[in-house]
Amino acid sequence: MFVYKYKRLMQDFINEVITVEDFERDYLNTFKNEIESMDNLLFEILNRVFEAVDCYWHECLPGQETAFEISEQQLRKEVSEALVKLNSY
Repeated sequence: MFVYKYKRLMQDFINEVITVEDFERDYLNTFKNEIESMDNLLFEILNRVFEAVDCYWHECLPGQETAFEISEQQLRKEVSEALVKLNSY
């Protein structure tokens, strides 16, 4: 199932196999170019990560997040939560 590629990407990021920059680039490209159809729940999970990646700013420090800018630490938290939801999906 195509969800595997998202899980793998998230796991690699959480386990620091890939950098935040690689995750950002690869996730945005994967999600934007997705051709498989998905139900609303799956879209909601994946889109939330997309939004978090879009808000990530490398200069944002933990504790200084805003509605439009998050730190790498917050991005990792968001991705971890999404991975739990995907694994329960």
